[in-house]
Amino acid sequence: MNEEEKYFDYSMVPGKEILKNKSINDGKPLISIITGYYNCKNYIRQTANSIINQTFPYWEWIIINDGSTEEGTEETLKEIEKLDCRIKVYNEKNQGRILARDTAIAKSNCDLLFILDADDVIDRTMLECCYWTLKTNPKASWVYADLVNFDGQEFLWRKIFDCSVEKKENIIPVCSLIKKEVLLDVGGYGVVDNDVHEDWHLWLRMLEKGYFPIRMNYYGFWYRKKKEGGILDSINNDKKRDEHARKEIEKQAQKIENEVYAVQFPTTTKCNYDSYPYVFDWNRKPINNKGEKIRLLFLFPWFKVGGADKFNLDLIERLDKNKFDITIVTTEYSEYVWRQKFEKYAEVFDLTSFLNRQDWPAFIHYLIKSRNIDIVMQSSSYFGFYAIPWLKSEFPEVVFTDYLHSVNWGWRNGEYPRDSVAIDGFLDKTYTCTKILRKIMKEDLGRTIDNVETVYIGVDEKEFDSEKVDIKSNKDLANQLEKIKGKKAILFLCRISEEKRPIFILKVLKKMLEKDPNIILMVVGDGPVLAEMKKTAQKDGITDNVIFFGMQSNVKPFYKVADVSVICSLVEGLTITTYESLSMGTPVVTADVGGQKELVDDTCGRVVRNIQTAKNGMYNRNYSSEEIERYANALEEVLKDSKIKDNCREKILNGFTVNNMVKTFEKEFENFAKNGTSINPLCVSNKDLYKQYIVLYNQVDRRNYFPQEGGNDFEMASVRNYKISMIKGKLWKNPIYRGFIKFLQAIGVTKLIKNTGIKEKIRKII
Repeated sequence: MNEEEKYFDYSMVPGKEILKNKSINDGKPLISIITGYYNCKNYIRQTANSIINQTFPYWEWIIINDGSTEEGTEETLKEIEKLDCRIKVYNEKNQGRILARDTAIAKSNCDLLFILDADDVIDRTMLECCYWTLKTNPKASWVYADLVNFDGQEFLWRKIFDCSVEKKENIIPVCSLIKKEVLLDVGGYGVVDNDVHEDWHLWLRMLEKGYFPIRMNYYGFWYRKKKEGGILDSINNDKKRDEHARKEIEKQAQKIENEVYAVQFPTTTKCNYDSYPYVFDWNRKPINNKGEKIRLLFLFPWFKVGGADKFNLDLIERLDKNKFDITIVTTEYSEYVWRQKFEKYAEVFDLTSFLNRQDWPAFIHYLIKSRNIDIVMQSSSYFGFYAIPWLKSEFPEVVFTDYLHSVNWGWRNGEYPRDSVAIDGFLDKTYTCTKILRKIMKEDLGRTIDNVETVYIGVDEKEFDSEKVDIKSNKDLANQLEKIKGKKAILFLCRISEEKRPIFILKVLKKMLEKDPNIILMVVGDGPVLAEMKKTAQKDGITDNVIFFGMQSNVKPFYKVADVSVICSLVEGLTITTYESLSMGTPVVTADVGGQKELVDDTCGRVVRNIQTAKNGMYNRNYSSEEIERYANALEEVLKDSKIKDNCREKILNGFTVNNMVKTFEKEFENFAKNGTSINPLCVSNKDLYKQYIVLYNQVDRRNYFPQEGGNDFEMASVRNYKISMIKGKLWKNPIYRGFIKFLQAIGVTKLIKNTGIKEKIRKII
């Protein structure tokens, strides 16, 4: 099971109810939603709710009642039609699902057709994402998203588009936004009979003519898998009908002479020096009224599992929704993982999943304009720092702020705090998670504008209360309790990556075991160094004293079982792990990095000064014996102190709760909404310069994914490059492969391969 499957919540099916925040519909519809209806009264209301909840209100919904025989059909459809003036129901004699769709298409008024069956539902941003990805990729003919199977069966469906595969297996969902002229050009749905997979046949006819799709990389479509099966199941289960359907599909597939390529997200960055930001041609009124609520736009990198992400989630979840409306944009490709947690409280747009990089500024501009955004808050989005100057020049009345977690001298000489200082003239305020970071920005990074304030992240002390936690609620931990029983348990909970020093903590454990074999290390987390960590534990002969639990969604039982938590990182701000551990009454031994000592002292743990630093060698495995000794001694001292646990929770209750953080930001946002920006518009008017910042970012931060082109006439090298980069990415996670490559580089083999052209020959084979 991958991370997406592990974290995906199938109970969050769209359309359970109509949301309170109804969008204002201004002007003619842009999308005609096409639905053939036959005996679906148990499901149509949920479908209707998911449509009415769309963030893009410019639609009409045409429902063709195809002679339903179900009792109560007329009443049900009348109720649906009354829900919204954009819904039109037409009662027709039974002609079958295929002709019912064609009838709806004939009655449509828009150039774009969205095909949706009466029992399926869509994510609330589906229409908006479909519309803008099709507008920004005008050569494409239709667009679809990855899908969630729900109801009778639950599983995720994410298939990379491949024309040769599509000829043999339908990997494109029926739910798609299609250009009407293209659909009519290939004859619509009605060129086949009801015993043929009509949507599959349609895709094949479109591919035959060279029309190509866009595949968005997010779960926008929820397909109902009924326990009793559907129409296609009835065809597949009937030998005669199935044989007929397959013959028709095979006959059509043979007509596709040329390979057709889709636009698939995420796409590779185009690094042209003419990739200037532009503005969408969009003159409609905002979808909400100014002043009803305070409109917030957050720029985040992703929805992974981590300390910064937990802060983002705590803030988004707890802001008063009666006062604030929230939109979130993310700018780094990643798997779903925590996305749904944010979708409970905000509308979410992962730009990498449906837009090319050069179109991101225009879309953010559109969001600010269409949502009447009052305040933009940026946190850890590399792209965001380059985009803010231009956005501020376009919207001088909007307040821009940022939140910073840590400084990393090993990356871009200070990473995000350095970027924040560079654009401080565009920011009304910067917030830091520690006082030490605020000090560093002023003294080391040269921040001259005194508008930096520390707001501690905090922790939910009610949730992280050991008295309320059952250690057996985590099955993985429950299965290991016998092994842990009677031993001193050290918890290492983090992303298993270089800056966290997972190999180092094993060396500390090995040192401690020389004095006391009755110690066990609980490793909770996943990451690129996990495989190496497991091999090192085996090599050092300490596997009996280490338990690897992997990524865990329920971590509270681990804090309760642990006698101490350890943080030996080279780079941190003030970790969520520290807050949570202390709230659970578990002391913390931590590296003296970031603002860790602003929370941890000798009353609730120990602070250890590192010898290795991010500057002098993030990847150095030659650890100082003195530093290993320091951590071993600190851990031993805490493990021997029977009274230290009593102080831990008290430390949190005295000013480090998440509610304190949320109240601070609510007050800040309300003040900004009342008083507006303090930045003079004349100081942010050099738009040509700010455009150049974004061009520069596109040159500096290049990403290799799928090619932006589609159709059958683009250079295949881009596809090969993508495949090679994917293979390289997987191999690079293996420490043996990394060592082998470094060895080849050291003896000059890689240079020889490059000079002799062998590399290009391999590319052509792939």
